[in-house]
Amino acid sequence: MIDIQGFGPCPRLGALRPRKRAADDPVSAGAFVRPSTSHSGAETMSFTRSTEAALTARQTRQLTKKFTAQLTERERGADRAVRRHSYDVDDSRAQVFRPIGDGTKRGAMGWIDCLLQVAREYDDQHRDDGGKRPLGWTGLAVLEVLLGRRGRRRIPIDFKTGRLDPAIDTIAEATGLVRVTVVRALARLKATGFLQWVRRSRRTGNDGLFAPQRKQTSNAYFFDLGQLPKNVLQRFRDLLGRKQRAQAAATDRAVESPTEAPANHAEPQDSGLRAAIRSLSCSLSASTPSSPAIPVQG
Repeated sequence: MIDIQGFGPCPRLGALRPRKRAADDPVSAGAFVRPSTSHSGAETMSFTRSTEAALTARQTRQLTKKFTAQLTERERGADRAVRRHSYDVDDSRAQVFRPIGDGTKRGAMGWIDCLLQVAREYDDQHRDDGGKRPLGWTGLAVLEVLLGRRGRRRIPIDFKTGRLDPAIDTIAEATGLVRVTVVRALARLKATGFLQWVRRSRRTGNDGLFAPQRKQTSNAYFFDLGQLPKNVLQRFRDLLGRKQRAQAAATDRAVESPTEAPANHAEPQDSGLRAAIRSLSCSLSASTPSSPAIPVQG
């Protein structure tokens, strides 16, 4: 035990040091002390080397995977930018297009009219107590645009093959809706069975490069009426059969009663009346002014 005058007995020398007041200590006083962000040259070089080593390791793994896939005759895995369950545009699972109606313009237009009618009826009949509809006006608008019945911009649809593959942004532009509203409308159409689609992707052409090998492309839309509710499907068949019978009857009537050629008007038997008619015709022809001749250029 050390006894120093003025301090009293103290078990260790460290206690002899005067304590720092709180006002002199910026941390104790609650002041903010900015941490030092400066790095020495050695730390910066170490960080750069670690980053380069990480990139080199990643490239090595990618090359290893590529050569392994070539040896095992397997394709490179899906890229992160490609959504799940996406098929190549040339894959048989992406060939889902079906003819619209019987493939003709007349038959397709009748088929489209019947489908839109049952969609509107379904939307009216299945409103809940709060007035919410299963499709809504946005769902019906998207369906009409896809079928070529409305829209600020015409979306091409091939009646013979059923090809229908517009981008989401194209549908949004044609309907005047924002992208998220179109996506939700498409989801409702699919949930009720009025529309189906598959996701598709295509190759980027970056074979052998350290870059994405595939990219997402537009969906392939098609109509599978077997996904409709049974009562809706039966209503559609009734409407379509009625329309087809009416078209067939109209065609039969046109064949049975062809347009008759206009009959030639016989001249009157009275010679005096015939002479008067001829004189009137000649006077009308003489009084009609002839069109001026086109002047010769040059």
